[in-house]
Amino acid sequence: MNNPNYRFYLWVLRKLPSRLRSPQNFYFLLNSLSAVVFLVPIGPLMLWLQNPQAGWSCALTAVILSANLVMWRKGLSLVWVHAIYQTTLMFLIFYNAAFTFGVGSSMLVFMGVVPILPVFSVGRTWAVFWVLISFVLLAILFTLQVQGYLPMHPGEDWRNLMQSAICIVILECTQILLVYVYDSANSQNLATLRRNNLRLEKLSSALLIADSHKDKFLAMVSHDMRTPLNAVIGYLGLLHDNRQLSEESKDFVNNAQHAAAHLLTVINDLLDFSQIRLGQLTLHPQVINLPMALRQTFHTLSNQAQEAQLNYRLDISPQVPTWVLLDQNRLSQMLINLLGNAIKFTPKGHVLMHASVASSPNGLDLVCRIEDTGIGMSTSQQERIYQPFTQVYDVTTSLRLSEPMRGNGLGLAITQSLVKSHHGRLLLQSELGQGSVFTLYLPLTVSAEPINPLPAFNLTTSQDPTAIHVLVVDDNDVNRLVVSTTLMRSFPNAIIEQAANGQEGLQKMRSTAFDVVLIDLVMPDMDGSEVVAKVRQSCPEPFCSVPVIALTANVAQDAVDRCNAAGVNEVLAKPFDRQILIRAIRHYTVDKDLPRA
Repeated sequence: MNNPNYRFYLWVLRKLPSRLRSPQNFYFLLNSLSAVVFLVPIGPLMLWLQNPQAGWSCALTAVILSANLVMWRKGLSLVWVHAIYQTTLMFLIFYNAAFTFGVGSSMLVFMGVVPILPVFSVGRTWAVFWVLISFVLLAILFTLQVQGYLPMHPGEDWRNLMQSAICIVILECTQILLVYVYDSANSQNLATLRRNNLRLEKLSSALLIADSHKDKFLAMVSHDMRTPLNAVIGYLGLLHDNRQLSEESKDFVNNAQHAAAHLLTVINDLLDFSQIRLGQLTLHPQVINLPMALRQTFHTLSNQAQEAQLNYRLDISPQVPTWVLLDQNRLSQMLINLLGNAIKFTPKGHVLMHASVASSPNGLDLVCRIEDTGIGMSTSQQERIYQPFTQVYDVTTSLRLSEPMRGNGLGLAITQSLVKSHHGRLLLQSELGQGSVFTLYLPLTVSAEPINPLPAFNLTTSQDPTAIHVLVVDDNDVNRLVVSTTLMRSFPNAIIEQAANGQEGLQKMRSTAFDVVLIDLVMPDMDGSEVVAKVRQSCPEPFCSVPVIALTANVAQDAVDRCNAAGVNEVLAKPFDRQILIRAIRHYTVDKDLPRA
C-alpha cells in the first residue's frame, strides 16, 4: 500500500511487542509521545516568559507521562496508563488555569484535547466520563474564582466567567458530538459495505455453483460426445481395413477419419484445459522405451505431413537412453501438439524433429527440437501464443486449412502447462515468414530395462488364432457391436458374449469364467466400477480374479481412481485406440504370464 500513514502505522507496530500490537495501543503511544514532545520545549519557554508555575508543571508532566510510557511498555494495562495520562493532563490544565485568571485563562483552551485519547484508546464511555470530570473541575474552578479565592481579570465579574465556562463546555460537547456523528456515519458506511459484501458473496456463490455446473456439463457433454464418436471412429477403422473399397471410397473414409480425429482432439483439449484450470491435471509416469515412444508419436502425423507434401524427418541421437520413467501419454500429447502446429502452418518445405539429451543441474534432460519452414511468427504473436484460445494464421495457411480444421487455440496453452507440470522448459525461436523452432526440455529419470517387456503387436497385419472368451458390458448397442467386431477382426476364434447393462453383466460374471471382461463405467442401472467391486468381493475363484478392462468416455481422474479402488485392471478411454485395446487383451489372455512393461 502506498499510503505513507499506513506504512508508518505498520512500522510502529512492528517495533512493538506482539502483546501491544493493537490500534488502541498505537493511539495511546502516539498521543503520549506527542504530549511529551510538546511539553519538553514548552517548560523552558514558560520559564523564559517568567511563568515559573507553568514551566515547572510542564516539565513535571513530561516526566510523569514518560514514566507512564515505561510502565505501559513493561505491562501495565491500557486502562491504568490511560487513567494516569488523563489525570496528569487535566491537573496540568487546571493547575495552570488557577494561576492565570481561572475560567478566563487561555490555558483552558487545552480542554479540547481531553476526550481525544479515550475515544481512540478505551472507548466512547470513558471519553464521556472524563468530559464530565472536566465539567466538575471547571465548576469548582468557577466557584473558587467567584468566591474570591482565585484572581480575576480587572473589570471581570461572574457573568464574564460564566460566558467563558459555557464556551469551554460547548467546545468539549462539540468534540464528543463529532465523535458520535462520525460513529453514525461510519456505521452507515459499514452497513452499506456489509450489504455490498453480502451481495458479492451471493454473487460469488452463484458463480462458483455455475462454474461447478459448467465443469459437470463439460464432463457430461464429453461423455455424450465420446460415446457416439467411439462408434464413428470404430466403424471408420473397420471400413478402412476393407480391401473391397474403391479408391474413392477410401478417400471418403480417410477424410471422415481426419474429421473424427480432429473432433476427438477438440474434446480432449477442452477436458485437459478444464483440469488444468482446476489444478487437477495429474501425471502417471511409467517405465517406457523412449526411442520407440518418440518414433510412434512422430509417425502418428506422417499421413498429414505426406498429404501436405512436406519433408518430414525424425533424428534420434544415440545418447538418448532406452528406458526412462516418464508419462508417455503426456509426452505424446506435447509432441503431437507441437508437430501438428508445425505441419499445419508449413505450406511447403520441411518439418524436422531432433531428439537428444543434455545435462542439467538436476541430472539429464530430454531435448526435442522441432523445426519447420512455415509462416513463422512476429514478436507480438509470440507473446500471446500460449494464451488459451489464441490462434495465429496467415493467408497462405488459410488456403490449405479449412476453418474447422484450424484448431481451438488450446494446444500450446495445454502444452505449456504440461511442460511446467514436468518442471521442464519450452523455448521458441521464430521470425515472420522464416519458420519456427520449438525446443522442449523435459527432465529424465533413467530406468533399468523391464523383465520380459511386452512385444510390439501390429494390429493391421496380425491375427491371433487363440480362442479367448470375452464379455462386453455396455448399455449402448452400437458400442457393443463396434467392440465385438473389432475383436473378431484380430481374434477370429474368439467367443464374445454381450451384456446390455450392469446387472446382466454381474450375473454373467458370477456364472462364467471369462478370459477378460470389457466393461463400460457409466450405465443406467449399475456403475461399471460397482459391478467389478461386487465381483471382486463376493465371487469365488476363478470368477473374482477375471481381468477387467474398463472402456469409458469418462476419463476424469476421479473416475480412474474409483476404477482402481474397485479392482479394475486397466482403464482405456473411448473412443478406444484399436491397437492399444488389442494389445491390452493380448496381455491379459495370450501373454498373461508375462509381466507388462
